[in-house]
Amino acid sequence: MTDRHARVIVGADGSDGSNEALRWAAHEAARRGVPLHVMTCAQLPVTVEAGMVGAGAFAGSTMDAIVHEHEQCNQQAVDLARSLGLQLSVTGETVLGAPGYALVSASHESDIVVVGATSHPGRLTDVLGSVATVVAHRAKGAVVVVHGEGRAEQQIRRIVVGVDGSAASDAGLLWATEEALRCGAELVLVHGWVYPYLGSRSSVSEPRDEMRLDAMRVLDSSASQALELAPTVACHSIITEEGPAKAILDAAADADLIVVGSRGHGGFAALLLGSVSRTVLQHAPCPVAVVRPQP
Repeated sequence: MTDRHARVIVGADGSDGSNEALRWAAHEAARRGVPLHVMTCAQLPVTVEAGMVGAGAFAGSTMDAIVHEHEQCNQQAVDLARSLGLQLSVTGETVLGAPGYALVSASHESDIVVVGATSHPGRLTDVLGSVATVVAHRAKGAVVVVHGEGRAEQQIRRIVVGVDGSAASDAGLLWATEEALRCGAELVLVHGWVYPYLGSRSSVSEPRDEMRLDAMRVLDSSASQALELAPTVACHSIITEEGPAKAILDAAADADLIVVGSRGHGGFAALLLGSVSRTVLQHAPCPVAVVRPQP
């Protein structure tokens, strides 16, 4: 699918976290000049009353009522997106099925899927919801998980991206650089390393200073890529001797967006989000984009 067919797809369930994700998705669609598609998923209740057998017990008026309720929720989300005054094409859809898998099935490589970190009021803010977990692990293209509520505005001024020289990191860097160009934001490249550092020329017998040089080469290479891709973007680099996830989270204290790369296109590899991506998704103070290398 080419970029002219790209969409921003957002999951909506009426919760505060979902509405925050909807606002972020609407602004992102406007920035990209692509349509916004709002999806709401109707599921059968997990609990089945005594005497009821299987899904057939919910046929007829009960099932119709469930679908109608979710259709109303979807329409309210569409109305909210249209009320933001973004000159945006907005469509809505209500489907039957598990939300995470339905969002994944509806998306393509060129789409961005946006979800709230959790849709369960009262849960800890660093506990990733089941829908966000499924989408982040299985989506074909980029995923944005929106943390936090009550953001005063949706502008992106500072983007933090974790880099490590891998193909997944390069994909994340490309995505982040294009986003920085689109938003007029500054780019902050972060590379965390721990002793001993397994760089291209280091071994466990090398001193710490040599390993730091290896880490600096990785960061310098990423900075050179960013400069080549977007010479006009303000770009800063941070290197720190600590775990990559902590380095990214520390740098993102005042960020508007975090971007991380994640490995895998399909099969078992697609289910392995990676410890760094997973930790950042769970504890981030702002929206997080998870980007996979495309074939």
